[in-house]
Amino acid sequence: MAGGPGYPLAVPPPMPAQGSKKTVVVVAVTAAVLTLLACAGGIVAVVIGANRAATSVTEAGPTPRASRGVAQPPAKMPSSVAPAGDTHNMSPGDTLVVDGDEGTIEITVTKFSTATKPCKAYGLKPDEGMYVIADVTLTVTKGTASANPLFFNWVAADGSQANAVAGAFSGCGKPMPSAEELTAGTRRTGSVVFDVHDTSGVLEYQPMFETAGSWKP
Repeated sequence: MAGGPGYPLAVPPPMPAQGSKKTVVVVAVTAAVLTLLACAGGIVAVVIGANRAATSVTEAGPTPRASRGVAQPPAKMPSSVAPAGDTHNMSPGDTLVVDGDEGTIEITVTKFSTATKPCKAYGLKPDEGMYVIADVTLTVTKGTASANPLFFNWVAADGSQANAVAGAFSGCGKPMPSAEELTAGTRRTGSVVFDVHDTSGVLEYQPMFETAGSWKP
C-alpha cells in the first residue's frame, strides 16, 4: 500500500490464520473446564472435609455407659413441723417436737380416757356417744411458742374431724387455756376433750393447719 509523500510504505497487518481461532476457542474451553473442575474439586473437598469432621466427632465421643445412681441422704425437712411419717400414730407418752420460726415446743400426750356422760353436774351429754379426753403437756424449750387447744383435732377412721369446742362443755379434765408468746422454760398441762362416736381415730396436732404428728388411744 502506497504511503503519502515522504512516508514509507505501510505494511498491512497479517491476517489471522484459521488455526489461531481454534486455538483461542480450545484455550477458553480448557479454562472453563479447569474452572469447573476446580469448583467441583472444592465442593468435593468441602464434602469430604465435612464427612471427615463428622467422622472425627463421632469417633471422639463414644457412647457413655449407663451408670447406676448412688443413693443420696434425704434432704432435711422444713423446720416448721416435725418430719412427716416419723410422728404419726404415736403412743401415749411419746413426745412431738415442733420447731417454729419463733421457737421450739414439745407436746406430750400423757394419757387417753373416755366418758359416756358429763364429768361435772353442769356438763352436757356427748351428742356423738362419748367423750375422748387427752391429757397433754406442753413445754417451750427454745424461743417463744403458743399453746392453743384448737391446734388439736380428733380425726375419725372415716376421715371426719372434730375440734375441742364441744368437749369444752363436758366438764371433763383440766381445761387447757390458750396462751401466746410463752417463753423458753414454760410448761403447761391440761386436757383437750372431743365429742366423738368411738375411739377409732387419732388425735392430731395441727399448727398452722398442717399435721405435725398424731397419737392413737
